[in-house]
Amino acid sequence: MSYFGHLEELPADPIFGLIQQYLADPREKKVNLSAGVYRSEEGKPWIFPVVKEVEKEILEGETSKDYLSIDGSKPYIDLTKELVFGEGVSPSIYGAETVGGTAALHVGGALLRKAGAKRIYLSNPTWGNHATIFAAAGLEVKTYPYFSRETSSFLREEFFAALHEMEEGSVVLLQGCCHNPTGFDPSFDEWEEIAGIMRKRSLFPFFDFAYQGFGVGVNEDAASIRRFLEKDLSFLVAVSHSKNFGLYAERAGAVYAVSSSPDEAKAVGSQIRRIIRGIYSNPPCHGARIVEHILGNPERRREWEAQLQGIRERIRQMRQGFVEALSARSISCEFLNQQLGMFSYTGLQKNQVERLREEFGIYLLGDGRINVAGLNDQNLEYVANAIQETGGILYAAGSL
Repeated sequence: MSYFGHLEELPADPIFGLIQQYLADPREKKVNLSAGVYRSEEGKPWIFPVVKEVEKEILEGETSKDYLSIDGSKPYIDLTKELVFGEGVSPSIYGAETVGGTAALHVGGALLRKAGAKRIYLSNPTWGNHATIFAAAGLEVKTYPYFSRETSSFLREEFFAALHEMEEGSVVLLQGCCHNPTGFDPSFDEWEEIAGIMRKRSLFPFFDFAYQGFGVGVNEDAASIRRFLEKDLSFLVAVSHSKNFGLYAERAGAVYAVSSSPDEAKAVGSQIRRIIRGIYSNPPCHGARIVEHILGNPERRREWEAQLQGIRERIRQMRQGFVEALSARSISCEFLNQQLGMFSYTGLQKNQVERLREEFGIYLLGDGRINVAGLNDQNLEYVANAIQETGGILYAAGSL
């Protein structure tokens, strides 16, 4: 008898499964708006020019392929910490390099489980992998209201009410900027209020910070986290450099624990290292080397910020162009312009998403989320026409 004979085949991952379908699609006219990967105006994979230049410098100067320490490269950890939290931050913050943002979330979840946490609240909706990650870390997964499909808006009052009703000690996952999938973020004043409620209710914040620089700016996008730091709250931050350095395949991430004292930070660090040692032992070095070479060199950092600004501006233009193309077809969708970051939560229904894929070769997630960076001047009108053919956008006040 086979040891694995009783196991059933699970469905494909909703994002990576779509990518495989797209790649296997023989049609010449097809559009991939599914995965969160930046594409150039020509629809091609895009590498930051500064990353390519730095890689050459690293290759020429490299003298070792030794293991990194369990918690990774110290220059990378320190420079990423400054990028996220600002200059001159507290010694009560412990950081560790991780295998991308996913490992940062898992390591953070495992740490919280060790600390006695039982449940974590995720926004409804959220990134599709969040629930899987935290369930694997041993946490009960619940949700809080965040976005209204009927009005295409952030559910401020409902979210705040849910915070007041959560059990003390609960963990709340927050997305620091460019909320995935909705693109709707709380305002600075709302972040202030969220921090106050969480302190009063003894809730523990856990930030997923995967899109710094894709919203308004590198520092502006970190305002939520820095405000919580100013409030002297203890919290976790999971960082990913997949998007803002284009290092998707290099798996450059980090987890940071903001503790109440340096001694507590040392204890937390020892626990994180033990968790990491039992999963992947230590992180890879190449992505971290790229980030630290860029952030540690003022000229390279200026180049990176300028190139990131160019990405941000192209996404903004594509979002605006998308709205204009739909509006020209009498599809009301101005709410899309209120969204920030790589994604737009369009309001397309599941049956429309299926028709777009089957009839037009346009691939997007089942909940209607699209990667705006997958749009360009060559496919924008085609996508808008296809949406019109499938019935337009069906939610949001005043839309068809």
